[in-house]
Amino acid sequence: MAALAYTRGRREINQYFSVSSAKGLALAAVLLLAAGHAALRHYPGHDSCEHLLSSGRFLGEKVWQPHSCMMHKYKVSEAKNCLIDKHIAFIGDSRIRQLFYSFVKIINPQFKEEGNKHENIPFEDKISSVKVDFLWHPEVNASMKQRVKLWTEEPVGKPHVIVAGAATWSIKTHNGSEEALAQYKTNITSLAPLLEKLAKTSDVYWVLQDPVYEDLLSENRRMITNEKINAYNEAAISVLNGSAKNAKSRIKVFRVSQLIAQETIMESVDGLHLPESSRETTKVLNREQTEEWKGWMQLVILIYHISGASTFLPVYMHIRVLVAAYLFQTGYGHFSYFWIKGDFGIHRVCQVLFRLNFLVVVLCIVMDRPYQFYYFVPLVTVWFLVIYVTLALWPQITQKKANGSCFWHLGLLMKLTFLLICICFLAYSQGAFEKIFSLWPLSKCFELNGNVYEWWFRWKLDRYVVFHGMLFAFVYLALQKRQVLSEGKGEPLLPSRMSNVLLFMSVVSFLTYSIWASSCKTKAECNELHPTVSVVQILAFILIRNIPGYVRSVYSSFFAWFGKISLELFICQYHIWLAADTRGILVLIPGNPMLNITVSTFIFVCVAHEISRITNDLAQILIPKESAALWKRLACIAGFFSALLLLSSIQGERRR
Repeated sequence: MAALAYTRGRREINQYFSVSSAKGLALAAVLLLAAGHAALRHYPGHDSCEHLLSSGRFLGEKVWQPHSCMMHKYKVSEAKNCLIDKHIAFIGDSRIRQLFYSFVKIINPQFKEEGNKHENIPFEDKISSVKVDFLWHPEVNASMKQRVKLWTEEPVGKPHVIVAGAATWSIKTHNGSEEALAQYKTNITSLAPLLEKLAKTSDVYWVLQDPVYEDLLSENRRMITNEKINAYNEAAISVLNGSAKNAKSRIKVFRVSQLIAQETIMESVDGLHLPESSRETTKVLNREQTEEWKGWMQLVILIYHISGASTFLPVYMHIRVLVAAYLFQTGYGHFSYFWIKGDFGIHRVCQVLFRLNFLVVVLCIVMDRPYQFYYFVPLVTVWFLVIYVTLALWPQITQKKANGSCFWHLGLLMKLTFLLICICFLAYSQGAFEKIFSLWPLSKCFELNGNVYEWWFRWKLDRYVVFHGMLFAFVYLALQKRQVLSEGKGEPLLPSRMSNVLLFMSVVSFLTYSIWASSCKTKAECNELHPTVSVVQILAFILIRNIPGYVRSVYSSFFAWFGKISLELFICQYHIWLAADTRGILVLIPGNPMLNITVSTFIFVCVAHEISRITNDLAQILIPKESAALWKRLACIAGFFSALLLLSSIQGERRR
């Protein structure tokens, strides 16, 4: 009966509502919506993008999408055409100055962020007669009021667009007092009628204050809390919304940067200003570039393995540089994270270790292989722990501390010097190195064929490169903090003369290393010099890739895609692409080498990509963020592996 009722019901539904009916309904909806939008477009006073300033979402990659429309990305020529004979004025504090620079770089991407920060900054494009001014008025006070009043009295010099805002300076100067907030409200109440008068003939925007990332604020800004900022924003909104008597206020409240900051402020350098990732900038060794770099390095290494090119010394030495460059990125990336974020929690460490080791540990158990068989993973894992321990041990030195005193920079350099001494000691004392890593249970992880010589050789070969990556990150971030570098999109990283000199030196270094690698006679000779000279080739490539603005701004999405799964590609090659412990090639289709390599490569890449996804998903599940749950999970894992290592030791003794 139930089946009969279901069948009849389904027949009745299909009778009145079929696929054709659904398509007809969709067509009617499209026509109605099109007609509605057309009518609203010509309706007097209707703003077709009314949410432009008030609501929307930040999509990343410098893209803001309001809820009711799409933003147009203006080319330089389009921006100049729109702004012919216009005068735009930005008046306020350092946050308004940041908006000023972003706006000017749409008109002139080569415009430099330089000069005294606490003064007025003019800009003029004579060809299109566009004038843009930044006027330094960090507080809403009599000085700002006088400037606005002059515009109302002198219509000839009045800007066509005015962008204003300030609050954080008042909070800082008056130590976040309630009296300062009351005075701010009084001052903005006095200013509002003048802005309203200007808004009759000009476009006037009041920028609400962005939230801050309190953990990154320097000591002299610690009183600027999000609670205070919200109070100042509420005061500004309450005054400006009621600034026009018996009518809607003409002053437009600008909320966009506030909404963007809510998602991006944690990436800020100082906790106060919007991060470079939300502006038109391209950082040195940005994420896309490093992913691309890892991608083509991994593909070259794979081709090297499958082609059996290890007998050619020049090829071998260039491959050694690629491996060193991979480790250089490890030092650069992890040092930058700990230095900027100051996050030394166990959760971060477990996430990275799980991501690096999950697949290898599973393969070691299933395939009965020693951990050292996949030598690159132990290498990266150990160096990650070295970076973490170096920065996490007392005294913990981070960018936040260094912002308050240059003394902390000296402290970090002392830490790095001590690390270098330890590296040199272990490199030139094979006995001490082997004693450390021959202790149980380290011996179970780093022995290969009963000794740790292979591990010592692999470690020694690239012993300085991670240190070089850390040092490069420290110098780069220090220069970035002091705004020595120009990282605007399309801009050269340094002044033109210095850029040309460094580019010339980098090209010469690159060619010199290639010639030296070709003249090397034996692997032993090459390996002896490799630890000290490989960094020259790596730095030369970094400078060539990052000094020219255009080259720094583009990347290959093809290679970047492979870069995201580079770890899985390296590990999976042992069992899917190659055979006989990397000494042969996996044969799935006998008698047809080209078809065989095509099919096996396709399977190999697909499996690596899927394993990468599984690893990331499992990391989210198995590594909880709550400390109590995480420590319990780690205790269980430690117990499991201790039992596994004990059983392995017992089995090894029986075999002997």
